[in-house]
Amino acid sequence: MKQFKLFVLIAVFTTSIFNPYLLFAQTAASKWYDNISLEGDARLRWEDIYKNPGNDNERERFRTRLGLSSAISENIELFFRFETGIKDPVSSNQTIGESGLGKEIGVGRIYANWKVNDKLQIMGGKMKMPWFTAGGNTLLWDRDLNPEGIFSSYEIADTFFNIAHIIIDQNPERNDTTLQSFQAAKKFSLNNTTSMIAGFGYHGYKKANGGLPFYKAKGNSLDSDGNYLFDYKLYEFFSEIKTELAQLPVTMHLEIISNSAVINENKAYSLGIRVGPLKKRGDKQFSYTYQDTEKDAVLGSFSDSDFAGGNTDSKGHSIITRYKLSDNMTLSGIFIMSDYKPSKMELIDYNRTQIDLEFKF
Repeated sequence: MKQFKLFVLIAVFTTSIFNPYLLFAQTAASKWYDNISLEGDARLRWEDIYKNPGNDNERERFRTRLGLSSAISENIELFFRFETGIKDPVSSNQTIGESGLGKEIGVGRIYANWKVNDKLQIMGGKMKMPWFTAGGNTLLWDRDLNPEGIFSSYEIADTFFNIAHIIIDQNPERNDTTLQSFQAAKKFSLNNTTSMIAGFGYHGYKKANGGLPFYKAKGNSLDSDGNYLFDYKLYEFFSEIKTELAQLPVTMHLEIISNSAVINENKAYSLGIRVGPLKKRGDKQFSYTYQDTEKDAVLGSFSDSDFAGGNTDSKGHSIITRYKLSDNMTLSGIFIMSDYKPSKMELIDYNRTQIDLEFKF
């Protein structure tokens, strides 16, 4: 990966030497502080979790996020966001009713986005979830994940390429754990109302085997010392189709993952459909997803934290309905019917119901 880092440094240096205006372009008429913008959201959630065998859990939760962005030049933006619940890499939720104690809040994102030109874009820092996910599926990545490192996207015609170097864990007592990631995809226009994106990706974790779980194991195989038993070299194939049905937008997806570092229990897939817009007051949206994840097909630490409690070796259904109460307020119902295996001899039914009221500004 040293070659990749060297490539990035050479690209930045060359650009600044031969075309410094491209790197630091800024109009004389405005200053960076004239271009600051704020945005945020808040979500109230009622949740009921049913486990058999196990204890049921009914609770109320909330999530709050406040972000700031500033265009410091024509092609460079800085982003900064506060979030609740920062001790969990894939959830910003906080539980209501803990004796009135104060809630955790911290830096969820801080990164720079450099649009080098119309084709190339580079982000660096603790950034928004950057990878393309067909249909917004969460088989591999939870939507709340904010990875740390550098990400580059290059698009030409109807083809795009994504490359990332992500720092997972820095430990002075052993080699750092990193993630090298690549995606390539092409968009096809099938007719006036239908398009398809199809592509593949590779996500390879360096020095995962023998290390402690990055957050929680969540179903992945561990050795007797509680360390990862395997490495994770994940190959993905994805496809997304967008079309119209009765003048309603429809999105269908397929995601397939295989971990080449493991011989058994190394496959996962997700397929689903989403119908309806969600842009203005009165819009309604429905989505259905089925997914099946074997024990070491993905990293449990970073996949969907709601489905099967975030555990691998799981399968089941997700149904989501959404209704736009106003342009900036949405009511949602999420219903998850799944099961997972904490061991070879044990199967747990895991059903989850969530009612969300979201506000955005």
